[in-house]
Amino acid sequence: MIDWALLVLVLVAIAIGFALGRRSKHLPADTDAPALEPHYIQGLNYLLNEQPDEAIDTFIDALEVNKETLETHLALGNLLRKRGEVGRAIKIHQNLLARPGLGSEQSRQVQLELARDFIKSGLLDRAEMLLKELIETSVHPIRTQCLEYLVEIYRDEKEWQNGIEMINQLPSRRFSRLSDEWRLIQSHFYCELAEEALRRSDYLNARRQLRSASLADKQSARVSLLLAELEYRLGQYKGAIRALKQVFHQDPALLPEALPLLMTCHRATGKLPELRAYLNELLEQGASTPVVMVLADLMVKEEGPSEAAQFLGQRVSGSPSLKAAGQILSLELAGSSSPPEGMVMANSVIRRLQKTAPQYRCHSCGFGGQQMHWLCPSCKTWGSIKPVE
Repeated sequence: MIDWALLVLVLVAIAIGFALGRRSKHLPADTDAPALEPHYIQGLNYLLNEQPDEAIDTFIDALEVNKETLETHLALGNLLRKRGEVGRAIKIHQNLLARPGLGSEQSRQVQLELARDFIKSGLLDRAEMLLKELIETSVHPIRTQCLEYLVEIYRDEKEWQNGIEMINQLPSRRFSRLSDEWRLIQSHFYCELAEEALRRSDYLNARRQLRSASLADKQSARVSLLLAELEYRLGQYKGAIRALKQVFHQDPALLPEALPLLMTCHRATGKLPELRAYLNELLEQGASTPVVMVLADLMVKEEGPSEAAQFLGQRVSGSPSLKAAGQILSLELAGSSSPPEGMVMANSVIRRLQKTAPQYRCHSCGFGGQQMHWLCPSCKTWGSIKPVE
């Protein structure tokens, strides 16, 4: 099937090439055309015969490179890259760089497009090398674009410190509307370094990275969750509780991520009644199903599973969820000496559904999964994935 957008672009190339081929300072219109004209006729024949690939190759070889045609070359390369034909896009851009007559600014523009080709094709080392060279010779906006692409490369390569250094060089970090976005990304990079330090039990370094992450994004719920994990490992349960209580105010949607450790720390300090009082406060402030479910669990020991199930059912009736339904059934089964067979079967079905239903959802692209990702695997947005209630 023909890509009509590509054909339109190539037809534009024909028009430009034909006009340039016939143009001369004082030659009349019927003057013999330059030698390039047969290439355009050949390219047109390819298009008419629905052979766009051959047409593209013809124009790559034939179209003169100058100020008038550079944008056409770049647009064609960009379109090929978007179509997934990265090899041909690379050929266009390398062909441009090999042509004489390109100005220094034009050459840098083509090199940037070539770096984008390398990124698209997974040749990250070559892209990194080219972008670093461009940073040394370019000014805004090309230099800024190079830094942004390097941040993406270091993100994908998990070279967090290098990514942080690139963000520090971005002029947009302080002087434009993008500053908040870059600070958020930088905070996540510091959090990644903190997680690596926690895995090594390097608690001093983990605290240092979290301090930097907090400076980059003071409202980061991820920082609070990691700080709580650090304090818990050090046996500082009060510090962990203090950090976890910040999550509701920073990002209420992430509260379910804080609740398990919050319960663990209160159990360790023998202060479950304080946890229950705190959760009731959250309910008054608008917290939803996850808090009610934890409260129901806490009620079981003192008031029994049937009372806990009734409490949970009343609280979530206005916003039912699969998780809440599963917990209600489990509590009812626990409180019944001879539960109906239908209830047992329903509980089994719900458990199976819970295993297959996404537990997390990206609010940016809709990606669903069973695990928490701070960077969406699909759309590469930081902090967009939240627990599904």
